[in-house]
Amino acid sequence: MTDQFKSEDQGDGMPRPKRYRTLHDQVVARPGAAERLAALREETLAEIGLFELRRALELSQTDVGEELGVSQSAVSQLENASDVKVSTLREYLARLGARLRLVAVFDDDDEVVLRIGDEPGPPTGG
Repeated sequence: MTDQFKSEDQGDGMPRPKRYRTLHDQVVARPGAAERLAALREETLAEIGLFELRRALELSQTDVGEELGVSQSAVSQLENASDVKVSTLREYLARLGARLRLVAVFDDDDEVVLRIGDEPGPPTGG
């Protein structure tokens, strides 16, 4: 084991694990760490599901259900559904403090932001 991950001595002969902040600072100080962490963060956020998003915001299914006027089990069904109505997803995200943005991605990686229904379009310069 390298010194950077060894336990710290408490003074009473009993080792204690290093604090998270100490380990975090050591990892971040490594060459290229910021870029690797940013890439991992982007990858993780690109693949986050409804459940993970709600949990990251420290909300329970009951909390969101109360906001939506539905039961906890209805929120669970929504979070685990493979086919969701856009309006339902939009409302769910709004209760989490987010907006839904749909993007069509083409084979050549061109992207087009889609507007569905009465949703306002992206801001325009002017």
